[in-house]
Amino acid sequence: MLYQDAEDRKKKVRKFLKENPRATFRDIKRLLHTKIDKVYSGGMEEAFHDAGVNLPRTFKRKTKEENKRVIIEYIKKHPRVGAHTITRDLKVNPSNFFQTMKQAYDLADVEYPRKYLLKPKEQKRKEIILFIQNNPLASSKEIKNHTNINPYKIFKNFDEIYRAANLNKFNHRSKRLIKKQNQVVSFIKNNNFATQRDINLNCKTHVQDLFTEGIFEAYKKANIEFPYERLRLYGVGIEKVRDEARLFEEKIALKLSGYGKVNRLVKIKGGFADIILERKDKKAVIEVKNYKLKEISRSQINQLNKYLEDCNCDLGFLICHTKPKKDNFIMGKNRIFILNKDELSKIPYLMSEL
Repeated sequence: MLYQDAEDRKKKVRKFLKENPRATFRDIKRLLHTKIDKVYSGGMEEAFHDAGVNLPRTFKRKTKEENKRVIIEYIKKHPRVGAHTITRDLKVNPSNFFQTMKQAYDLADVEYPRKYLLKPKEQKRKEIILFIQNNPLASSKEIKNHTNINPYKIFKNFDEIYRAANLNKFNHRSKRLIKKQNQVVSFIKNNNFATQRDINLNCKTHVQDLFTEGIFEAYKKANIEFPYERLRLYGVGIEKVRDEARLFEEKIALKLSGYGKVNRLVKIKGGFADIILERKDKKAVIEVKNYKLKEISRSQINQLNKYLEDCNCDLGFLICHTKPKKDNFIMGKNRIFILNKDELSKIPYLMSEL
C-alpha cells in the first residue's frame, strides 16, 4: 500500500537519487524516513528510472551462468588473456566459476596458450635480454609489446637489464637524444638535399642542438655528402632577400616622410633602429619587416620594446605585409602596434592620441 503523500515523497526521492546515484533503499529509509516500496510499486528500479538515473553497476547481480558467458565471450575476443587481466577488466574472478583457466578456454573453444602463459621465468629473462641486445634503446613499453612480458616482473630496473645484457647503461635523456639523432640521420638518407629548416620541421627538433657540429655532423653520420653547392645558391637567395627588404624599407620611409621627420638606421645602444619618426614634439620607433611567409614573432616585439627603452621612447610600430590577429601590446609604459603596409595613415593619429 502506497503512502497518501506518495507524490511529495517521490519528489524528495528523485532529488535524493540525482544527488546520490549510488544510494540504496536503506539510505532512503534512513535519511528520508521513507520505505521505497510504499512510494514505488516497482521498488528501487522504478525509482531510478523515474529520477532519470542509470542503475548502479551492481544493482542487478548476474547469475553464475551469466558470469560464465561473459568470461567465455571475453576469452573469444582476447585469446591469450590470463586470469589476472580478466579479473581486472571484468571485475569478475574466473576461478570462482571455472576449476581451471584451461576449462574456461575449452568452453570458449579457444586453444589454451599454455606455453605462453606458463613460460618459465628464466625463458622470459632470456627473451628480454636478447631483445634489448638487439634494441638497446627500447623502452619498457616496447619490450612488453614485442615479447608480451612485463620487464619489471623479471628485473628490478633497466640498470639490471643492461648489466644482464652486457651493455652500457642508457638513461632516459640519452635514449631520447640518440633516437632523435637516428631519426634525423634516417630523414637525411631519404632527403639528400634537406636543409636545417626541413629537418627541424619534419623531425620536430633542432638539429643544431642534437649534434655538436650541427647539420654537417648529421650529414656525416648519414654517410651523405653535404650539398655545399646549395649554400652558394642560398647565399645568392639571401642577397636577393636583402635587396627586397631594403627596397620595402625605403618605400615605407618615403611614405612616412609625409607625416614628419624620418631618421633612418639610427644607431642606438642595442643596435640600429630602422626608422625613428618625429612629429609635433613626439617620436616613435618604427621597425620594418619584409616577411611574406611568416608572421611577426614575439622576439621581434621584444626587440622593438628594447629599442624603445634605449631611445627613451614609449611608442613603437612594426610594419609588415600581413599582421597577426593580436596587433597591439602594452609592455610596461610602452605601447607597440603592428600595422600592415596599407595602414601607415594610422600612425599620425596614434602618435597624437597617445
